[in-house]
Amino acid sequence: MNRVRGAAVILLVLATTACASASRTATTVDDDGPPRRLAVPARDPQAEAYYDFAAAQMLVHAGRFREAVPMLQEALKRDPNSAFLWTQLAQWLVRAEQPAEALAAARRAVQLAPNDTQTHLTLAELLRGQKKYAEAEAELEKVIAINPAHEDAYLTLARYQVEQKAYERARAVLLRLVERQPRLAQAHFLLGRLAIETEGWDEAVSRLKKAVELDPDHDGAWTALGYVYESRHRSEEAVETYRRAVKSNPDNPAFVERLGDLLIRLGRYQEAQAEIEQLTELAPRDARVWMKLGAVFYEQKMWDRAIDAFRHVVALEPTNLRARYFLATAYMDAGKDAEARTELERILRSDPRSIDARVQLGFLHSRAKRFDESIVVLREAVNLEPRRPELFLYLGTAYFRAKEYDRALETLQEGLTLDDKHRDLQFQVGVVLEKQAKFEDAVRAFRRVIALDPKHAEAYNYVGYMYAERGQNLDEAITLIKKALDLEPENGYFIDSLGWAYFQQGRYPDALRELKRAVEKAKEDAIIFDHLGEAYAKNGFDEDALTAWEKSLALDPNAEGVVKKVQDAKSRLRRVQGERSKASQ
Repeated sequence: MNRVRGAAVILLVLATTACASASRTATTVDDDGPPRRLAVPARDPQAEAYYDFAAAQMLVHAGRFREAVPMLQEALKRDPNSAFLWTQLAQWLVRAEQPAEALAAARRAVQLAPNDTQTHLTLAELLRGQKKYAEAEAELEKVIAINPAHEDAYLTLARYQVEQKAYERARAVLLRLVERQPRLAQAHFLLGRLAIETEGWDEAVSRLKKAVELDPDHDGAWTALGYVYESRHRSEEAVETYRRAVKSNPDNPAFVERLGDLLIRLGRYQEAQAEIEQLTELAPRDARVWMKLGAVFYEQKMWDRAIDAFRHVVALEPTNLRARYFLATAYMDAGKDAEARTELERILRSDPRSIDARVQLGFLHSRAKRFDESIVVLREAVNLEPRRPELFLYLGTAYFRAKEYDRALETLQEGLTLDDKHRDLQFQVGVVLEKQAKFEDAVRAFRRVIALDPKHAEAYNYVGYMYAERGQNLDEAITLIKKALDLEPENGYFIDSLGWAYFQQGRYPDALRELKRAVEKAKEDAIIFDHLGEAYAKNGFDEDALTAWEKSLALDPNAEGVVKKVQDAKSRLRRVQGERSKASQ
């Protein structure tokens, strides 16, 4: 403490020199007489008090409130009528976790200086800290009575009332302030926030627009106005608000980010891309921004640019496994399986329990027809989290692709014991049963899917197509397939199913019409081209039939049935050509 006092003396040397000299006697000499002693004035108690205050304040700056309080109390013994010192003591006692003593000190300050607004503000804040809102509000009203233009008193009073959810009282206080200061942006902003709390959306918009008109740099008002438009599904106005906020505050990246996020949610990826690219210039080392940019590129299927963005994240944050996962996914979609595998295995080395990375690696192996490796990886995922039904779906699907149908069915049914309403597990059970030629069991499985989800388009189509393939229940097959098409009208595979059902009914012109549409929607499917060839042949277009079958064979060279159809079609065309040649002779 002596060191602190010494420093305080240095700081206050000019103010205390006279007091320091008072402890000594002074000698003077007259021009015509002997030296004589003069009386020294007494030490000034106020100067001593502020000496103690200055020393205490140095302790406060060091965060040592408990040590500062006794020193300030010593100062008050020297100057007990200083409202300033009592106010300081109240504030420091709060920081020293002595709320009762703080409140007593603040009350003493008010007694000493009843017309000092600061003493009332300090007392109000202490009362509010003890949840004595009525008394706190009374102190703030006294401040307003002393100084009717004291805007902080109005704003603080409204804040206390909002804390009590007394929104109408808070609104009344802010309206009083607006009446006195109609161009105070903060008052309009807070009225807008109150309107949001009470769902007065029109008033919220009006007040917040006024706030940004008065103060274009008011970040909170721009943000709140954008939020109102977003929450009321007024998307275009929200976009325009954020664009204006960016223009008014070009150095604030938060508005650019909000605008980019909104455009992403609206699916307007090109516009979002432009905003987020701007954000990368404002915050080039912000990994979150590069993640958003990667996601925008990914949604636009711009795989290479997505990869570059995610690699940027990884460069900034090498331990960011989420970024590595997205990078691996982008590699997979870009057909760069080796790079994807490297990233996924790197994730698993850092976090062997990463289910997402393990599942994605399983998909990668399966796509490359490394079914054994896929099964091993996915079985490990199931072992790590055996209560997640979707993991049984992934493992069961891997067995299915490996043509291990019994293991696939067993795995899927085990998943259903965890959640018998899991529609994807039920659907995949139907797929496996159909492959096992358990027709009725498969139909029952698909009908369970439809019962669970009446909008499951694939289940409707699957049952309809199964009936069409067997030439059974064709009217019901068409009804089911049309339900699928109601849900997904542009699905080329569903259109093929409808065309094939018409074909099986002998409605060959209808079949040809639908199958021609099907190949336009799903261009690279061998079975659809096979069906189209059949429809052309039944409608007497042998050359078109041959073309369709040749396309089917190009897509699946091992389709023995189609090989024979091509051979037969060629023979038939040669025979027809020969007959035409003879007829022309």
